[in-house]
Amino acid sequence: MLWDVVKLFMILVERPGDGENKKKEVINLIDEIFDDLNINIPREMLYAILSPAIDYLSGILF
Repeated sequence: MLWDVVKLFMILVERPGDGENKKKEVINLIDEIFDDLNINIPREMLYAILSPAIDYLSGILF
């Protein structure tokens, strides 16, 4: 399920170039959802998990 949400956000923020900013936008969106659901994950851990996942998915999706 988390993969699907990450993919959705990646598609929503997709635009030419600006890769690092798009990655930050996706991570911020996921962080907001976690806050809304009261899921407390340290920001550093969230970035460590999502950053390589986004890189992997961007290679597949785009």
